[in-house]
Amino acid sequence: MHVLDVNQMIHLFVNAFELVVIFATLCAALELTFPAYRYSFASYVRGVRNWIIRLGFGAFVWHLFAVSLGWLGIEPLVTINFGTLLHADNAIINTGLAVLSGVLVAIVGDFFYYWMHRAQHAVPLLWRMHATHHSIRELTAWNCHHHVSEPLVYAALVALPLRLFHFESGVVPVVAMTLITFQAHLSHSSTRINLGPLRYIIGDNKFHRIHHSLEAHHRRRNYGFFTTIWDTVFRTAYWPSKNEWPEVGLRDQPEPLTARDYVMFPFDRRRWQRPKVGSGVEAGD
Repeated sequence: MHVLDVNQMIHLFVNAFELVVIFATLCAALELTFPAYRYSFASYVRGVRNWIIRLGFGAFVWHLFAVSLGWLGIEPLVTINFGTLLHADNAIINTGLAVLSGVLVAIVGDFFYYWMHRAQHAVPLLWRMHATHHSIRELTAWNCHHHVSEPLVYAALVALPLRLFHFESGVVPVVAMTLITFQAHLSHSSTRINLGPLRYIIGDNKFHRIHHSLEAHHRRRNYGFFTTIWDTVFRTAYWPSKNEWPEVGLRDQPEPLTARDYVMFPFDRRRWQRPKVGSGVEAGD
Protein backbone atom coordinates (compact mmCIF):
# COMPACT_ATOMS: atom_id res chain seq x y z
CA MET A 1 0.00 0.00 0.00
CA HIS A 2 1.44 3.39 -1.01
CA VAL A 3 1.92 6.13 1.57
CA LEU A 4 -0.46 8.45 -0.28
CA ASP A 5 -2.74 6.25 -2.36
CA VAL A 6 -5.28 8.79 -3.61
CA ASN A 7 -7.54 6.14 -5.12
CA GLN A 8 -7.65 4.27 -1.82
CA MET A 9 -8.53 7.46 0.07
CA ILE A 10 -11.27 8.29 -2.41
CA HIS A 11 -12.62 4.76 -1.99
CA LEU A 12 -12.65 5.16 1.81
CA PHE A 13 -14.40 8.52 1.54
CA VAL A 14 -17.07 7.30 -0.89
CA ASN A 15 -17.88 4.20 1.18
CA ALA A 16 -18.13 6.19 4.41
CA PHE A 17 -20.21 8.95 2.82
CA GLU A 18 -22.64 6.43 1.31
CA LEU A 19 -23.35 5.00 4.78
CA VAL A 20 -23.79 8.48 6.24
CA VAL A 21 -26.23 9.48 3.49
CA ILE A 22 -28.29 6.32 3.90
CA PHE A 23 -28.62 6.36 7.70
CA ALA A 24 -28.66 10.12 8.26
CA THR A 25 -31.40 10.52 5.67
CA LEU A 26 -33.41 7.64 7.14
CA CYS A 27 -33.21 9.18 10.62
CA ALA A 28 -33.94 12.65 9.21
CA ALA A 29 -37.16 11.26 7.74
CA LEU A 30 -38.13 10.09 11.23
CA GLU A 31 -37.27 13.54 12.62
CA LEU A 32 -39.56 15.23 10.15
CA THR A 33 -42.37 12.71 10.63
CA PHE A 34 -42.17 12.23 14.42
CA PRO A 35 -40.29 15.30 15.71
CA ALA A 36 -39.27 15.87 19.30
CA TYR A 37 -37.79 19.18 18.17
CA ARG A 38 -38.00 20.93 14.81
CA TYR A 39 -34.77 22.54 13.71
CA SER A 40 -33.89 24.85 10.84
CA PHE A 41 -33.17 23.68 7.31
CA ALA A 42 -29.85 25.54 7.56
CA SER A 43 -28.73 23.14 10.31
CA TYR A 44 -29.15 20.20 7.95
CA VAL A 45 -27.15 22.01 5.25
CA ARG A 46 -24.35 22.70 7.76
CA GLY A 47 -24.42 19.07 8.76
CA VAL A 48 -23.96 17.84 5.19
CA ARG A 49 -21.11 20.31 4.61
CA ASN A 50 -19.29 19.40 7.82
CA TRP A 51 -19.68 15.67 7.24
CA ILE A 52 -18.05 16.03 3.84
CA ILE A 53 -15.13 17.94 5.38
CA ARG A 54 -14.74 15.49 8.24
CA LEU A 55 -14.98 12.34 6.13
CA GLY A 56 -12.51 13.78 3.63
CA PHE A 57 -9.88 14.29 6.32
CA GLY A 58 -10.91 11.02 7.96
CA ALA A 59 -10.15 9.10 4.75
CA PHE A 60 -6.65 10.56 4.83
CA VAL A 61 -6.18 9.63 8.51
CA TRP A 62 -7.51 6.08 8.16
CA HIS A 63 -5.36 5.47 5.09
CA LEU A 64 -2.22 6.59 6.97
CA PHE A 65 -3.33 4.48 9.94
CA ALA A 66 -3.49 1.36 7.75
CA VAL A 67 -0.10 2.15 6.21
CA SER A 68 1.43 2.74 9.65
CA LEU A 69 0.19 -0.60 10.94
CA GLY A 70 2.04 -2.27 8.08
CA TRP A 71 5.22 -0.31 8.72
CA LEU A 72 5.18 -1.00 12.46
CA GLY A 73 4.29 -4.66 11.97
CA ILE A 74 1.49 -4.54 14.54
CA GLU A 75 -0.31 -7.89 14.49
CA PRO A 76 -3.34 -9.17 16.44
CA LEU A 77 -2.65 -10.92 19.73
CA VAL A 78 -6.02 -12.70 19.86
CA THR A 79 -7.98 -14.31 17.02
CA ILE A 80 -11.71 -14.92 17.37
CA ASN A 81 -13.32 -17.08 14.72
CA PHE A 82 -17.01 -16.22 14.76
CA GLY A 83 -17.52 -18.46 11.75
CA THR A 84 -16.78 -21.43 14.03
CA LEU A 85 -18.29 -20.13 17.26
CA LEU A 86 -21.56 -18.90 15.77
CA HIS A 87 -22.60 -21.17 12.95
CA ALA A 88 -25.75 -23.03 11.96
CA ASP A 89 -26.89 -25.03 8.96
CA ASN A 90 -30.04 -22.96 8.58
CA ALA A 91 -29.47 -19.86 6.40
CA ILE A 92 -31.91 -17.69 8.35
CA ILE A 93 -30.31 -18.61 11.67
CA ASN A 94 -26.89 -17.97 10.17
CA THR A 95 -27.96 -14.47 9.18
CA GLY A 96 -29.13 -13.81 12.72
CA LEU A 97 -25.84 -15.12 14.11
CA ALA A 98 -23.92 -12.83 11.74
CA VAL A 99 -25.83 -9.84 13.11
CA LEU A 100 -25.21 -11.08 16.67
CA SER A 101 -21.51 -11.35 15.86
CA GLY A 102 -21.51 -7.76 14.65
CA VAL A 103 -23.29 -6.62 17.81
CA LEU A 104 -20.70 -8.38 19.98
CA VAL A 105 -17.85 -6.76 18.06
CA ALA A 106 -19.51 -3.35 18.43
CA ILE A 107 -19.93 -3.88 22.19
CA VAL A 108 -16.24 -4.79 22.56
CA GLY A 109 -15.25 -1.76 20.50
CA ASP A 110 -17.50 0.44 22.62
CA PHE A 111 -15.48 -0.45 25.71
CA PHE A 112 -12.51 1.42 24.22
CA TYR A 113 -14.78 4.20 22.94
CA TYR A 114 -16.27 4.65 26.42
CA TRP A 115 -12.88 5.34 28.00
CA MET A 116 -11.75 7.49 25.10
CA HIS A 117 -14.93 9.53 25.50
CA ARG A 118 -14.34 10.02 29.21
CA ALA A 119 -10.81 11.19 28.43
CA GLN A 120 -12.22 13.68 25.93
CA HIS A 121 -14.22 15.29 28.73
CA ALA A 122 -11.37 15.19 31.25
CA VAL A 123 -8.29 16.26 29.25
CA PRO A 124 -8.39 19.95 28.19
CA LEU A 125 -6.67 19.42 24.81
CA LEU A 126 -9.01 16.58 23.88
CA TRP A 127 -11.98 18.57 25.16
CA ARG A 128 -11.21 21.46 22.80
CA MET A 129 -11.60 19.11 19.86
CA HIS A 130 -14.60 17.28 21.28
CA ALA A 131 -16.36 20.50 22.33
CA THR A 132 -17.02 21.18 18.65
CA HIS A 133 -19.50 18.31 18.76
CA HIS A 134 -21.03 19.38 22.07
CA SER A 135 -21.51 22.98 20.95
CA ILE A 136 -24.23 21.94 18.49
CA ARG A 137 -27.56 23.42 19.55
CA GLU A 138 -29.62 22.08 16.63
CA LEU A 139 -28.69 18.44 17.09
CA THR A 140 -30.04 16.17 14.34
CA ALA A 141 -29.13 13.00 12.47
CA TRP A 142 -27.31 15.13 9.89
CA ASN A 143 -26.04 17.90 12.15
CA CYS A 144 -24.07 15.66 14.52
CA HIS A 145 -20.54 15.93 13.18
CA HIS A 146 -17.37 15.82 15.28
CA HIS A 147 -14.30 17.94 14.68
CA VAL A 148 -12.10 16.97 11.74
CA SER A 149 -9.23 16.11 14.13
CA GLU A 150 -11.13 13.46 16.08
CA PRO A 151 -10.25 10.54 13.77
CA LEU A 152 -6.68 10.97 15.09
CA VAL A 153 -7.97 10.38 18.63
CA TYR A 154 -10.13 7.44 17.55
CA ALA A 155 -7.21 5.84 15.72
CA ALA A 156 -4.94 6.04 18.77
CA LEU A 157 -7.39 5.15 21.53
CA VAL A 158 -9.95 2.87 19.86
CA ALA A 159 -8.77 1.47 16.52
CA LEU A 160 -5.24 0.66 17.71
CA PRO A 161 -6.35 -1.42 20.73
CA LEU A 162 -8.95 -3.16 18.55
CA ARG A 163 -6.16 -4.04 16.11
CA LEU A 164 -4.96 -6.50 18.74
CA PHE A 165 -8.13 -8.54 18.12
CA HIS A 166 -8.69 -10.33 14.81
CA PHE A 167 -12.14 -11.54 13.79
CA GLU A 168 -12.00 -14.35 11.24
CA SER A 169 -15.55 -14.13 9.88
CA GLY A 170 -15.49 -11.65 7.01
CA VAL A 171 -19.10 -10.55 7.53
CA VAL A 172 -18.55 -9.41 11.12
CA PRO A 173 -16.61 -6.17 10.48
CA VAL A 174 -19.13 -5.18 7.80
CA VAL A 175 -22.12 -5.81 10.06
CA ALA A 176 -20.42 -4.09 13.01
CA MET A 177 -19.51 -1.01 10.97
CA THR A 178 -23.03 -0.79 9.56
CA LEU A 179 -24.56 -0.99 13.04
CA ILE A 180 -22.14 1.61 14.42
CA THR A 181 -22.80 4.03 11.55
CA PHE A 182 -26.56 3.70 12.00
CA GLN A 183 -26.11 4.24 15.75
CA ALA A 184 -24.14 7.45 15.14
CA HIS A 185 -27.14 9.03 13.49
CA LEU A 186 -29.94 7.45 15.53
CA SER A 187 -28.35 8.48 18.83
CA HIS A 188 -28.27 12.15 17.74
CA SER A 189 -31.63 12.15 16.02
CA SER A 190 -34.31 14.59 17.20
CA THR A 191 -37.16 12.17 16.60
CA ARG A 192 -39.58 10.86 19.23
CA ILE A 193 -38.94 7.35 17.87
CA ASN A 194 -36.51 5.49 20.14
CA LEU A 195 -35.58 1.95 21.19
CA GLY A 196 -37.69 1.83 24.36
CA PRO A 197 -36.67 -0.97 26.80
CA LEU A 198 -33.93 -2.09 24.37
CA ARG A 199 -32.17 1.08 25.57
CA TYR A 200 -30.86 -0.91 28.54
CA ILE A 201 -28.52 -2.68 26.10
CA ILE A 202 -28.30 -0.54 22.97
CA GLY A 203 -27.99 3.23 23.24
CA ASP A 204 -30.53 5.43 21.47
CA ASN A 205 -31.30 9.11 20.94
CA LYS A 206 -33.17 9.48 24.23
CA PHE A 207 -30.27 8.03 26.22
CA HIS A 208 -27.55 9.98 24.38
CA ARG A 209 -29.50 13.24 24.49
CA ILE A 210 -28.75 13.31 28.23
CA HIS A 211 -25.03 13.37 27.46
CA HIS A 212 -25.50 16.55 25.38
CA SER A 213 -27.82 18.19 27.89
CA LEU A 214 -27.38 21.72 29.21
CA GLU A 215 -28.69 20.62 32.61
CA ALA A 216 -26.07 20.42 35.38
CA HIS A 217 -27.41 17.14 36.82
CA HIS A 218 -26.80 15.41 33.47
CA ARG A 219 -23.04 16.05 33.46
CA ARG A 220 -20.63 13.11 33.42
CA ARG A 221 -23.39 10.79 32.23
CA ASN A 222 -24.00 8.41 29.32
CA TYR A 223 -20.58 8.23 27.70
CA GLY A 224 -21.28 5.00 25.83
CA PHE A 225 -21.97 5.13 22.13
CA PHE A 226 -23.27 1.85 20.76
CA THR A 227 -24.17 0.15 24.02
CA THR A 228 -25.29 1.35 27.46
CA ILE A 229 -23.64 -1.65 29.15
CA TRP A 230 -20.39 0.13 30.02
CA ASP A 231 -22.22 3.11 31.50
CA THR A 232 -24.13 0.66 33.67
CA VAL A 233 -20.98 -1.23 34.70
CA PHE A 234 -19.02 1.93 35.52
CA ARG A 235 -22.02 3.70 37.10
CA THR A 236 -22.32 6.64 34.74
CA ALA A 237 -25.71 5.69 33.29
CA TYR A 238 -28.62 8.10 33.61
CA TRP A 239 -31.96 6.72 32.49
CA PRO A 240 -34.21 9.50 31.19
CA SER A 241 -37.82 9.67 32.26
CA LYS A 242 -40.65 9.39 29.75
CA ASN A 243 -40.81 13.08 28.80
CA GLU A 244 -37.22 14.05 29.59
CA TRP A 245 -35.83 15.66 26.46
CA PRO A 246 -33.47 18.50 27.48
CA GLU A 247 -32.03 21.37 25.47
CA VAL A 248 -28.50 20.67 24.28
CA GLY A 249 -25.29 22.55 23.51
CA LEU A 250 -22.77 24.55 25.53
CA ARG A 251 -23.72 27.68 27.42
CA ASP A 252 -20.37 29.36 26.83
CA GLN A 253 -19.58 28.25 23.27
CA PRO A 254 -21.86 28.97 20.31
CA GLU A 255 -22.22 26.39 17.58
CA PRO A 256 -19.83 27.07 14.66
CA LEU A 257 -21.88 28.20 11.67
CA THR A 258 -19.24 28.63 8.96
CA ALA A 259 -16.81 26.07 7.58
CA ARG A 260 -13.90 28.13 8.92
CA ASP A 261 -15.39 28.25 12.43
CA TYR A 262 -15.99 24.50 12.31
CA VAL A 263 -12.40 23.67 11.34
CA MET A 264 -10.80 26.29 13.62
CA PHE A 265 -13.04 25.70 16.67
CA PRO A 266 -10.35 24.11 18.93
CA PHE A 267 -7.74 26.66 17.87
CA ASP A 268 -9.74 29.89 18.15
CA ARG A 269 -8.12 31.81 21.03
CA ARG A 270 -11.21 33.96 21.49
CA ARG A 271 -13.14 30.85 22.52
CA TRP A 272 -10.50 29.55 24.93
CA GLN A 273 -9.05 32.61 26.64
CA ARG A 274 -10.06 31.47 30.12
CA PRO A 275 -11.86 28.54 31.74
CA LYS A 276 -15.60 29.05 32.02
CA VAL A 277 -18.27 27.48 34.15
CA GLY A 278 -20.03 24.66 32.31
CA SER A 279 -17.22 24.19 29.80
CA GLY A 280 -17.79 20.44 29.88
CA VAL A 281 -14.35 19.58 31.24
CA GLU A 282 -14.92 17.36 34.27
CA ALA A 283 -12.40 19.20 36.43
CA GLY A 284 -14.39 22.37 35.99
CA ASP A 285 -17.83 20.88 36.64
